[in-house]
Amino acid sequence: LPAQVRTIEEQVSNFVTQLSAMDDQPLMQNLMLQDLQARNETLYHRVLVDHVEKMAPLVYTPTVGAACQHFSSRYQRSRGMFFTPEDAGEMGVMMRNWPRSETQVVVVTDGSRILGLGDLGANGMGIPIGKLALYCAVGGIAPHRVLPVMLDFGTNNESLLRDPLYRGYRQPRVTGDRYYALVDEFVRAVFSRFPNVLLQWEDFSSDKASNL
Repeated sequence: LPAQVRTIEEQVSNFVTQLSAMDDQPLMQNLMLQDLQARNETLYHRVLVDHVEKMAPLVYTPTVGAACQHFSSRYQRSRGMFFTPEDAGEMGVMMRNWPRSETQVVVVTDGSRILGLGDLGANGMGIPIGKLALYCAVGGIAPHRVLPVMLDFGTNNESLLRDPLYRGYRQPRVTGDRYYALVDEFVRAVFSRFPNVLLQWEDFSSDKASNL
C-alpha cells in the first residue's frame, strides 16, 4: 500500500473534487456516486452528509430518473430486495432471510410510474435506493437499518421486455386480484419480521396507488 494514509476528510475532499469536474454531466455524477457506494459505503454516506445540498439532486430528483433508465445496463451489485410473482408463498421466508436484525424504514415501489417516465419495471429500484440514501444523510437513520424493495411484478414496457440487458421479471405486469394478493403477502411478510417498521410506498401508477 502507499505510504500516505488519508483521513476521511481528505478522502471526501478528493472525491468531491473529482465529482465537481463533471458538473455538466449529472448522470455521470450519479454513476460515480453509485460506484462509490458499491466500493466504500462509509465514504459514500460521509460525502452525502457533508455535502447534502450538492448531492441530493444527484442521488434523487432530478437525476434519479435518468439513472433508473440505465439501472440494468449499469447494474453493479445487489442492494435491497426484489420480489417477483414466482416468490408467491415464499415472501415471509425471504424476509426472514434479510441479514439485518433491525430495519426502521422500508421504501417500496413496483416501478409502474417512475417520476414522469412511466413504467420502468425493475429499473425503478433506483427510486427506493436514492430516497433512502437521503433519509440516512438528512434524517440520521443508520444505513444498515433501511431496506429498498422492488415488487417486480412484470412490466408493460415493450422496449424493456425486448432489452437483453433488462434484469427484471420479463413478463407483462400482473394485474387484478393476483396483484393485490402478492402485495398483501409482501406487507404481511414485512410486518411479521419488523413489526414497528415505517413502510413507504413510492411511484405506483395511479390505478393502483389509490387502492393501496
